Amino acid sequence: MTRNAIPFVVCAIALAACSTGGSNSAPPPGAVTTTLPSGGVYKGSLTGSTAQATLLMLFDGTAYLFYASAGGAGLAGVAVAKSGKQSGDGRFISDAAFDYRVGKAPASAAVFSVNFARAPAVDGTVANKDDGAGLAFSANAAPMLDIAPSRANAGGLYSGRGMSLGGTTQTRITVAGDGYLAGTTTSGCIFKGTTAPHQGANAYDVSVTFGPAPCPLPETTVTGHAVLDGARLLVALPSPDRTDVFLFDGRK
Repeated sequence: MTRNAIPFVVCAIALAACSTGGSNSAPPPGAVTTTLPSGGVYKGSLTGSTAQATLLMLFDGTAYLFYASAGGAGLAGVAVAKSGKQSGDGRFISDAAFDYRVGKAPASAAVFSVNFARAPAVDGTVANKDDGAGLAFSANAAPMLDIAPSRANAGGLYSGRGMSLGGTTQTRITVAGDGYLAGTTTSGCIFKGTTAPHQGANAYDVSVTFGPAPCPLPETTVTGHAVLDGARLLVALPSPDRTDVFLFDGRK
């Protein structure tokens, strides 16, 4: 198992309490121990389906679940969690998540949970707060955890689908060796931005500024993250108000 898939235990109580007692002493009554969220990339499928699922976990409590439609390999949506916490028993939870399904507005507020107790095997759920249909998934740490992200690896021309809650358009993205990013869609949208390796996990930080309509998020700057899986690039960029998202699924 790589270091990205191993939680690091920290004490979630006052510093004075953390420093008391010997190394083997029990925590004081009422103390709560937590861990930093487990960082890394995990690949698997939605429960009871052949739909592919890719989980990206970052150490700051951000998580992405990219998922395909049943019987399909292309993206059907993404669930994005913010401000998640992980307990000492390996359970990550965020009640500040949204589930974005391509072509289906609005986004659904959700509770995003993942169980890392049996890592590198993990399982989790995205439970919609409006009692709508949620998601369940299982995955394993991906071999790509051992491949350090770099601008050189990310460089290239990617062709695929650009997506939002409003629909899908064919999209091409060029990533230069210095991290500069430029993209176009067949509907006439032009956008530009940057990409850079994300420290501590096999992910990339991405920022994009869209031009005017017909761009999916006109004249808006969005930030998010990407996973590079061989020749395949998955990108998720939630809008600043988190009501929409720009997704990209392409290959070079």
